[in-house]
Amino acid sequence: MLEVSKLSFSYNAGRADEVPALHTLDLQIDSGELLAVIGHNGSGKSTLAKLLVGMLQPTEGQIVVDGLPSTPSSIWEIRRRVGMVFQRPDDQLIANTVIDDIAFGPENLGLPRDEIEQRVREAVEALDLGGRINTQISDLSGGEKQRVAIAGVLAMRPNYMIWDEPTTMIAPQQARNLIALAHELREHTGVSIIHITHFMHEIVAFDRVVVMDGGRKVMEGTPREIFAEADALRAIGLNVPLVTELGRRLERRGIISAGTLIRNAELVEALRPKAAALPASEPRPEPREEAVPAAEQAEPLIKVRDLRFSYMAGTPLEQLALDGVDCEVYEGETLAILGGSQAGKSTLVEFFNGLRRAGKGHVWYRGRDVGESGFDLSQLRREVGIVFQQPESQLLEDIVGKDVSYVPRKKKLPPAESRALVERALTDVGLDYETYRLRYIYALSGGQKRRVALAGVLAADPKVLILDEPVAGLDPRGRSELADLIRKLSQRSGLTVVLVGNTIDELSELADRALVLHKGKVVRQGSLRQLLRHADDLHALGLALSEAAELALDLRTIFPNLPLDLLDLDELETALLAQGLAV
Repeated sequence: MLEVSKLSFSYNAGRADEVPALHTLDLQIDSGELLAVIGHNGSGKSTLAKLLVGMLQPTEGQIVVDGLPSTPSSIWEIRRRVGMVFQRPDDQLIANTVIDDIAFGPENLGLPRDEIEQRVREAVEALDLGGRINTQISDLSGGEKQRVAIAGVLAMRPNYMIWDEPTTMIAPQQARNLIALAHELREHTGVSIIHITHFMHEIVAFDRVVVMDGGRKVMEGTPREIFAEADALRAIGLNVPLVTELGRRLERRGIISAGTLIRNAELVEALRPKAAALPASEPRPEPREEAVPAAEQAEPLIKVRDLRFSYMAGTPLEQLALDGVDCEVYEGETLAILGGSQAGKSTLVEFFNGLRRAGKGHVWYRGRDVGESGFDLSQLRREVGIVFQQPESQLLEDIVGKDVSYVPRKKKLPPAESRALVERALTDVGLDYETYRLRYIYALSGGQKRRVALAGVLAADPKVLILDEPVAGLDPRGRSELADLIRKLSQRSGLTVVLVGNTIDELSELADRALVLHKGKVVRQGSLRQLLRHADDLHALGLALSEAAELALDLRTIFPNLPLDLLDLDELETALLAQGLAV
């Protein structure tokens, strides 16, 4: 058993800039238990994880692992028993090849060679890495790197594994596979898994859920018990699965009586008798595809033609990323660029502001070829700002206010003007200026770092804002606030926005147009509704649908005429009632 008693922790404890993170937390984790920990950004989840694995020492309270108190003198034994998988696998992958990285931990335990080989074989088999053991770490996808990181921890045979938001940076199908793996590991090894996440649908399959807010444990119970308290969750910035809320609405209408639903299949079964009682209906014709007007301008702001690019071109390791891409971005519009893992999305947008130069193909900005002699790349990069998929890669200073003011200071703006820009940018992204301006970057959560990175780009006053996987690391409230911010910026300043993602979510729903990339090609484009009418195709391309469309796809097994071009809960409820449901 892992026991936490009266645990408290503050960053910079005892100093004037002390930041409390945990307050008198009590928690018990049983052997072989699957525990999910949820909470908004800054609620203390990652701090708790670092304390459990011994990366931090408590300000007050105690941690006991299988009867062994966690103290500086017992730290190595604690880390043998409690392993941690970080949000970014690159933070813990050390060796050059897969097999060497998995063996690294057992080797550092000083185990005999035959024991190391046995543990590596077991970990490779558990994570299905047999075909990749001699592969270079640099050649792996994000999902494969995550599996290698888990295998490396598993090879040390810990009693407890902490997964700190491991699905944030990987594709939806890879995330589903990872959650299924938690059950397999528990069944085959008996390990306990503590899964920290923002995604409510991921915790459905766990034994128990702990909800944190303000560094305190505020709720605890099974997933069904937790989701039954939907109003309490919303009060602290979290939500419930869409199927849970739809079930509540249908129950209030007297259509079903099934209690708290947490899986799509449960709603399908609850509605099956109602669907069977309905008269047969003629198949509903799919809506006619209509062209989406891109913009009224004759010339796009950014135009790409026949763009081709390969990583490590000319070597045996050459990897094609873009294969003849044509696309446009029009001034004042919001464009979503969607696709699964390794579709080429991030590579494409790096050409939009000259971070990459076209060798084959052309990129124009305001009618000028970016590759021509004399083109002002500095001006392009000032006007086209990118918030990268991993915000840590663009945080250059150690203090929030100093980082956000980086570009204004480079422009040599007067201090008062620079301060005003920084204050507005932090306020826009939901960070109070006085609270955060002197806070250290290292003390921020992943979601807070993403907000600071966005504030730094906004402080540069760009004309085009590119957000690469913008909701990664953000809690439900943060995602909603970011969507509101994009709406506000577009209305206030006519900002052109490009949203990059692998899921149709609340941000991509803001898009005037969307295009889908697959294996470096543009394979579909149009409005989101047009794309959703081809839901099966989108799944095959590795793209996750909106929750409403995913549920509609499942409900189509009993309501064949249910439309799929649904963007939210209200639209799904209306469409479902239109099938003829009644009390």
